[in-house]
Amino acid sequence: MNRTLQFIAAICILVLTACPVLAAGQECSTIKDQIKKQRNLLKKQKLIDQALTLCPQDAEIHYRCAYAAERLRKYDKAQSNYLKATELDSNYDKAFFGLGDIYMVLGNAKSAIAAYERGLTLVPQNKRARSSLDLARIKHKAALGEQITSAEFIQVMQKSKAEETTQGAVDGPLLRMQIHFYSASSQLSEKAMAQLINVGKALENPALSGKKFEISGHTDNIGNPGSNLLLSKYRAEQVRKYLVEKFAIQPEALIVAYYGDTRPVAPNTSTESRTLNRRVEFRSLKQ
Repeated sequence: MNRTLQFIAAICILVLTACPVLAAGQECSTIKDQIKKQRNLLKKQKLIDQALTLCPQDAEIHYRCAYAAERLRKYDKAQSNYLKATELDSNYDKAFFGLGDIYMVLGNAKSAIAAYERGLTLVPQNKRARSSLDLARIKHKAALGEQITSAEFIQVMQKSKAEETTQGAVDGPLLRMQIHFYSASSQLSEKAMAQLINVGKALENPALSGKKFEISGHTDNIGNPGSNLLLSKYRAEQVRKYLVEKFAIQPEALIVAYYGDTRPVAPNTSTESRTLNRRVEFRSLKQ
């Protein structure tokens, strides 16, 4: 009899211990349903914040938090929660794709490539992610100073998401190119001219007819900020001058901007990162 009572007591303890877990699971399921049904973005965000406190180990809730933050342009928060979702569920393809999108917004094409590739190993048929991966590869190649084709330039300007922006940046399809100038000079090198040939052909192409583009110059933080600002201006002007003189491009279609060292895409802490910051950007302007 004693053994029977002991067995019953053990079962009761197990049930009582499991109840809070079951209750929490039910609450998580309920609040996720509420999040799905809520259409107001701000109210949805409040529900998600509650859900994160209630269900901190739920990958779907972290994904929904990231997605809502992305729509509100809170990119750091979106990145953090997409990452958490992938850590909690290594097979969460949507979280990897969302993370790739955020990396692209933040100008980190290399990390975006890795995120898209991981997601595509899970759902290789996703055409949208495949297209985003292609775009990330082009942008990464251009940022490293490698030659891109005129077709690739056109692809970026036609397919980039309009919301691609970073702090201090501007809306519109954007391509960062590491154009090669002679040291501390605005004179285009032979390699730079070779890089710009395909850009010029792209700008002549009917696919980009009627569009206007901003050409912006950027430097690293070595030297005087005032001198860097002027250098970025002269370099952007030289790129514009070369394109207008060598190709059938209307001068008014290309607008020069310059920012010196005020908009780094990487910390100026190494030779590699400073090289990335010495760049010229092409951005399609909204009309």
